[in-house]
Amino acid sequence: MNEYLTNYMKLLLFGYISLSTELVMSLESDKTQRVLWSSDGDSTMSIIGNTRTLSMAENVKVTQGSLEILGNEAIFEYSVSTNELTRVIVQGMPVHYQQQLDEDGSMVTGTSNTLLFYTDELYNETILELVGDADIQSPDSAMSCAAIIYIVDRDLIKEATGPCEGTLSTTQE
Repeated sequence: MNEYLTNYMKLLLFGYISLSTELVMSLESDKTQRVLWSSDGDSTMSIIGNTRTLSMAENVKVTQGSLEILGNEAIFEYSVSTNELTRVIVQGMPVHYQQQLDEDGSMVTGTSNTLLFYTDELYNETILELVGDADIQSPDSAMSCAAIIYIVDRDLIKEATGPCEGTLSTTQE
């Protein structure tokens, strides 16, 4: 790829990240909802150190309010001492993600080979890491990269690992 095209992609990515801070946020009520799950297959549980791990297979579904993640298998990590869910890892070919952004019904959707779902302890924000053939779409933009770190609470792509491509609507209604 020539230098001009590489610089153009970097500028497009920077513009996308900068402008997406003005976009709508996920439903505030999602964060207060319980994380629910289901699967069609077997599950196992183990404890290593201070982490309790629940692994499940076949048609896994994870929800929290309007947030929905579908995949082939999932690993849930809990703190043994507090029983607090610390991270969910979902794998599939692909994993599917969707969530309502706001009260008007706008949706954000995404796919990847692996998806990590957790709360950033420093800022108390819900984070999704889409890894491997990552794709995310909102009403105003779309992006495809090798990996994407997405802050759900702000509808913000925090970081993206290239190669990347995407589209961004610059019109505000």
